[in-house]
Amino acid sequence: MSADENTSRNTDRDTDIGADTGTGTDRDTARNTGTDRDAGTGAAGSPGTPSGSAGGLPGAGPRPPGPSAGQPVVRMRGPADMAEMLPYLLGFHPDDSIVALGLQGPGLRQGGTVRVDIPRRPDWERVAADTARLLVRLSEAHDRRPRGVVLYLVRDPGPGRDGRAVADGLRPLAELLDTAFRGLGLDVKEALCVSDGRWWSYACRRPGCCDPDGTPVRAAGDAGPVAAAATYAGLTVRGSRRELRAAMEPVGPPEAQELAEAFARVAPVLAAEVGRPGGARQVGERTGALLDAAMERFRAGADRLDDEEAVRLVLGLQDKRTRDRAAEFAEPTDLAAARRLWLFLARRCVAPFQDHAAAPLTLLAWTAWLAGDTATTRVALARALDADPDYTLAQLLYDSLNGGLRPDRLLATVRRERARRLARRDGRSGPGGSAGRGRPGRPAAGAV
Repeated sequence: MSADENTSRNTDRDTDIGADTGTGTDRDTARNTGTDRDAGTGAAGSPGTPSGSAGGLPGAGPRPPGPSAGQPVVRMRGPADMAEMLPYLLGFHPDDSIVALGLQGPGLRQGGTVRVDIPRRPDWERVAADTARLLVRLSEAHDRRPRGVVLYLVRDPGPGRDGRAVADGLRPLAELLDTAFRGLGLDVKEALCVSDGRWWSYACRRPGCCDPDGTPVRAAGDAGPVAAAATYAGLTVRGSRRELRAAMEPVGPPEAQELAEAFARVAPVLAAEVGRPGGARQVGERTGALLDAAMERFRAGADRLDDEEAVRLVLGLQDKRTRDRAAEFAEPTDLAAARRLWLFLARRCVAPFQDHAAAPLTLLAWTAWLAGDTATTRVALARALDADPDYTLAQLLYDSLNGGLRPDRLLATVRRERARRLARRDGRSGPGGSAGRGRPGRPAAGAV
């Protein structure tokens, strides 16, 4: 069946996609098969977006606003459009993924979007149920319960297999997802397998209707109206998720061994300094000065630090106040240099210090979000939570992103906190009161 024929038979499955597609969840299956916390719905297992400042950057309330009115709309008119639109929904080409797109209201507009890894077959039923509950929970926290869902199963064929074999092999998973969503009262408007550049519809029940060998997904050079509309709306695709993750991997040998030795030298010295009276404050001040100096160098075009500098910064960023100070590098003139610095530091967190990467990866996600790069934001946050599943600031940023919150509110809060910090440093009154009063014991931007 041609794409046009598929469009005509699927007019009841039209859905509108707003230009703001930053409401997706990109979490690995290992964290999407059980607890609410691991599913990205809130700190410490609580549903919805955490309120107040518990996560580090205050200002995100429990019911963040949705996308702004007047954004361009991309209309999908059937499975061909849905297959072509998939990477634009996430900002990258997914791999080995379940993607569930919630549809809201009578117009079936885009709601929440959930992406999880395709698990091992014994876990299919459990992950299908978890995915359905997660989409409903995120949608209700953001706006309202979805009316329907579009499902995607994405997997490239292995050696000796083709896309048709993949589609046939994943059909039982599609059926389990269909059962899970319908069990929660959601109509499955379409269910697609995308593999090897082709798509198959699990929702089509007409004998002889669809080509059993699949229908080609429109290539970038032969983009259809939906891709053109997505591009006009400002949606971009930043390669594959696998490529984005690979770019954040720790460095390998021989540099990894040299870094591990630097950690072994520096960590005991810093621990001893922190243990002295006033030591934590002094170490924080020195780390702040190191951050300022590193940023100046990266603004000037530097792309690396020596091992001991990098290790001192990574260890210093484990302190919440220092990390929050680093989040202040959030102005347009800071973003390019800050993103390169945070990525550089994250890749220096080699074994056995991988968990230390949560701080620089979360900072990378923060600056990427400010720069409008939600694909990098999602992948960096997923990796941060791989490093430390309880890293509250990463959880807060995920919930804010998934809830449709723009970073503007958080940025305004960061700017206020920076003004207060500078006022305290200079002995002046900052916004909201004198430098001397403050709130005793409260860090500048929460706790992790």
